[in-house]
Amino acid sequence: MNLASLLQSHARGRRSHPAIEQDGIAISYHEAAAITGRYAAVLAREDIRSGDRVGLCLQDSADHLLLHYAVAWLGATIVPIDYRWKEAEKVAVAQAFACKLVVVEPADAAISALPALAFSPHWRAQTGDLPELVDDGGPIVLSLSSGTTGRPTGALVSHAQLYERFISQWVGMGFNASDRYLLATPLYFGGGRSFAMSTLAAGGTVVVSSTPLKAADIIATVADARITSLFLVPTQIGRMLESWDGPGLALPHIRCLVTSGAAMRPGERKRVIDHLTPMLTDYYATSEGGGIAVLLPHEQLDFADTVGRPAFRVEIEVVDPDGVALSEGDIGILRYRGPGVSTHLVDGEGKVVSTAQGGWFAPGDLAQLTATGHVRLVGRIKDVIIRGGVNIYPAEIEATLATHPDIIEASVFGMPDKDLGEVIATAVVLRQGSAIEEDDIRAYVRDRLAIYKTPQHVIFTEELPRNPSGKVVRAELASLLDRRR
Repeated sequence: MNLASLLQSHARGRRSHPAIEQDGIAISYHEAAAITGRYAAVLAREDIRSGDRVGLCLQDSADHLLLHYAVAWLGATIVPIDYRWKEAEKVAVAQAFACKLVVVEPADAAISALPALAFSPHWRAQTGDLPELVDDGGPIVLSLSSGTTGRPTGALVSHAQLYERFISQWVGMGFNASDRYLLATPLYFGGGRSFAMSTLAAGGTVVVSSTPLKAADIIATVADARITSLFLVPTQIGRMLESWDGPGLALPHIRCLVTSGAAMRPGERKRVIDHLTPMLTDYYATSEGGGIAVLLPHEQLDFADTVGRPAFRVEIEVVDPDGVALSEGDIGILRYRGPGVSTHLVDGEGKVVSTAQGGWFAPGDLAQLTATGHVRLVGRIKDVIIRGGVNIYPAEIEATLATHPDIIEASVFGMPDKDLGEVIATAVVLRQGSAIEEDDIRAYVRDRLAIYKTPQHVIFTEELPRNPSGKVVRAELASLLDRRR
């Protein structure tokens, strides 16, 4: 199948229904399908064909979203590139993934260093025959799964696999044709791109703002634009909690608030329910496989230490290093498989490699399965701290620190030690006005966990370093500690 055919179908069956609204201006499905076809024609005149890779390096807009479907129309592959990156970052990704063309903003400083085509709003008025819709089963998107410079890697996701991810969102979280979805995270980011494309595929409406939305803007837009669903990373949710001081709920009419990208603390879940909306859903996902597990609104408090049950048509196992399935409650390597999981990656050398291991993919997380079928994440394999030969999982210590009333958030990591191999360190963000000190942190952990899990190093910081998806960059935490010494 070709996912662009869904826009054509909606253009016939939902002709006047708004596909996208940007700054109050609506584009119907009839118009959206026509514009997408014209954009595909522009790309075809640039000799873009099936199998080519096209970088999309644009600000968030209705045009940017429709260009995803225009690339798909031709059977080419979308390569997401963040327009906020520096020139060297854009060039590194375009070269690593052999982009034949990169669509950029006219004023992009990197335009001369890329095989660039400057976007023009005049493309909407193009005339002439539209290219044929290509249905060859190839990849629709190359979803980046690591850094932006050096040797980036990515997962090749086919039309059929992305469609299966859409179905999982529709079945597992209830997204449908009546939704009005607010795009509040960049289209470059996997979650923002996937949910926006999924909403169009379902026949719903995507609401886009020409300017980035801050916490107060999101709350206001949800009310003004009658938003029913949105996706936010935990950092955005935290800022909304800090900014909202009105009576009642900030998002009283939201049907589904999805969060992903980083774990949400149990205490923060309760604050979301009390102050934002009770319709919170956790979505544990990766760029390689889409949704892995879903924690639904009615489970948020009773299963707050988990990421939910397996997503629709996803099978999850926890195994030992030899791939042998472990018993319930045992900690091991999480792996999963399903119809939306990518089977091919582009490695650091630019080669396409198969991930086929019986269909299983391991994202690098350590986990345990509970008696109720929920998945509890313990940490990343690479983040395990080995202190004197004992495996210590940062997530356990972080969960303990999260219960301290003066701590907003904490991240635990290992530091090299000549005697023990590694010792425990933690970076802590305190609530304003807190007077607790390093020894107070150590005593709090020591009273609740085994003594060998007590942090030897404690550093206080105003905020934790994060990547665009909201995940803490642990590699930068050690530098915080080094600068203090």
